[in-house]
Amino acid sequence: MLVRLTILLGMALLVTPGPSLLSRQRTKSESAKRKPDLASGETTFIQHCASCHGKTGKGDGPAASDMKTPPPDLRALTKRNEGRFPAGYVSAVLKFGRNFASHGSTEMPVWGTRFRSLDPANDPTGQQHIDDVVASIYSLQIQ
Repeated sequence: MLVRLTILLGMALLVTPGPSLLSRQRTKSESAKRKPDLASGETTFIQHCASCHGKTGKGDGPAASDMKTPPPDLRALTKRNEGRFPAGYVSAVLKFGRNFASHGSTEMPVWGTRFRSLDPANDPTGQQHIDDVVASIYSLQIQ
């Protein structure tokens, strides 16, 4: 009985993929994710963000003057964050909105829910559109 158990355990170890194989599988699936598309991000930015933030992200869009709190200059995000572009923060604001007390006005729409409906077949969560817009905002940064 003990011999049989030892043989079964040994076979299970041979058949079960080890950590290195699992990490290789994870890496393959992660790399299958589409990289941000700057052109698509620029188009989405113009369609959904430029009315407030302006075409260049300066905060001078046609609707900006009607807002209680002026939209921030998105071109200075890297400068305001010690030389690092806050991609995670920008993504979170796009996805969840600016409902954090320390971030001022709540006039910023929650784009995550709206982006889900843009391409439900290829981007059902809207995350790819968010990543594309983040790439677009990154490209606007001034030094």
